[in-house]
Amino acid sequence: MASPKVAVINSDLLQQRILAESLQRLGFEVILNIPAARMTLAAIEQTHADAWLVTFRDDDDVCGESFDALLSGEAPVLVGLDDAPDNHCTSFLRWEKKLLTKLRDLTDTPAPAAEVSQMPWEQKQHREIPLPDVFADGASKLPLQIFVLGASLGGPEAVKEFLDVLPAGLPVAFVYAQHIDERFEQALCQAVGRHSAYQLKNVENAAVLAAGEVLIAPVSTTFDLVGMDRISVGSTSWDGPYGPSIDGVIDVVFNHARQRFGCILFSGMGSDGAESISALPQGTDIWVQAPEGCGNASMPESAIQTGRVTFVGDSYQLALKLVEHLKEKWTENYERKPDHQCG
Repeated sequence: MASPKVAVINSDLLQQRILAESLQRLGFEVILNIPAARMTLAAIEQTHADAWLVTFRDDDDVCGESFDALLSGEAPVLVGLDDAPDNHCTSFLRWEKKLLTKLRDLTDTPAPAAEVSQMPWEQKQHREIPLPDVFADGASKLPLQIFVLGASLGGPEAVKEFLDVLPAGLPVAFVYAQHIDERFEQALCQAVGRHSAYQLKNVENAAVLAAGEVLIAPVSTTFDLVGMDRISVGSTSWDGPYGPSIDGVIDVVFNHARQRFGCILFSGMGSDGAESISALPQGTDIWVQAPEGCGNASMPESAIQTGRVTFVGDSYQLALKLVEHLKEKWTENYERKPDHQCG
């Protein structure tokens, strides 16, 4: 599917650059990026855009005839978009989400997402990581940690590679938030989990999330975790342009799990997840796939820019890190509490 084409009219050179970078990161093609003084009838007629982003400054010399022609054309026009804030602050992430939401509405295009039928699964092979001896007698059904796995474009392949090499028996559960077309939500379990020792499952109200399971976050509705990791299905849609919202899933899991929380962000377009991890306590387990190995590096890069990421690696390195991390965490808990209970 071709990227939607966007034309930008903005006389501020810095805003031109930020808009161009954000639009490209979000999956749009910028075919025109000019100041208001160059908004001529010829420029409008020669530009076949799917949407226009127009911001006028007080001192702009705007040709009324050209602007009227733009408004009467077939392509939708978004006028007066708020200026982008500094891209190192959390308000930039909210601004970028707002931009994507508006453009999706204007161009009637879906959020960037993977399609199960297009996933190139078998490109890399790694040997399964051995299970540490401390888990040989079987771990508790209550997870020692619950990790959010967040992904968008290019994510399913990376997540599958990560899960495929994890040994059975680790005291960990996952909540997998994958931007995907709702039609493929049910198929994601089979596509990603068919070679894994971990059971992928779709949301079921009142079911319990146990160690060794991967819960697929629903695309269209929210959910919650309550009590002893019990799933409660919501009735509202996710905030923002994506389904599921990785920011929203992070908030749900952290508010429930707290000290048991962890997060790994894989390949993806945009910055979903970065806003929520910015608000987490320093030292929280936040890991990302190395950008150079991603199908699309925007999401991991946005997370790294928050300064909260504590580990970066490819899918196999992330799996090795998790096994060693859980071994250390289990040993610390066992030494402190001989009758170990996760809490």
